[in-house]
Amino acid sequence: MTNQGIRQYTRVNFKRDVHLYFEGKQYTHNTVNNLSLGGMYVQGVFEQKKGDICTVELSNPDEMLGIELRARCSVVRVNGDGVALSFLSMGHESFLFLQTILLYEADDPMQLGTEFVKNINFELEPDEDETE
Repeated sequence: MTNQGIRQYTRVNFKRDVHLYFEGKQYTHNTVNNLSLGGMYVQGVFEQKKGDICTVELSNPDEMLGIELRARCSVVRVNGDGVALSFLSMGHESFLFLQTILLYEADDPMQLGTEFVKNINFELEPDEDETE
């Protein structure tokens, strides 16, 4: 089996409004595929290239609840169907939200338990209300 056939993280599909903010360009879509501890794939048409950096925000359809996840991401792949993003950093609250969604949506939540204790490939930052 090749390395491409091995998935490092459990992936789930997740329907939320997603906003991608690149320097000088922004996108809004509502289909996130393959959400994992490592990143996500967002369906849509993008004018970006591998290596571009963006801020991603997942927002709750109930606007009263606001932003659920905010992360800095790097583009790892772009094709005609969408863009694959790798997490670079996120706050603790976003990380907790990510873990919760993965546990609820995963076919095998027990597998996620081992993933949560592995080294994650992004930086955890203080949440805005934790800074002085």
